[in-house]
Amino acid sequence: MNGFGKLRRCTEKHSRVVDFYLYLSAAIVTLRMLIRRATPLYRWDDRPTTKRLK
Repeated sequence: MNGFGKLRRCTEKHSRVVDFYLYLSAAIVTLRMLIRRATPLYRWDDRPTTKRLK
């Protein structure tokens, strides 16, 4: 979770807001992992590749 600057500089006083940022970053990490794993399996041959899926 170090790649998320909002979590590193979190100055929120409410624990609900901190929890929201943690859950959001976990969802983004999970979504990136799923996209990375599905891309080689479900990509058709004509589609151009992109370097933006990190």
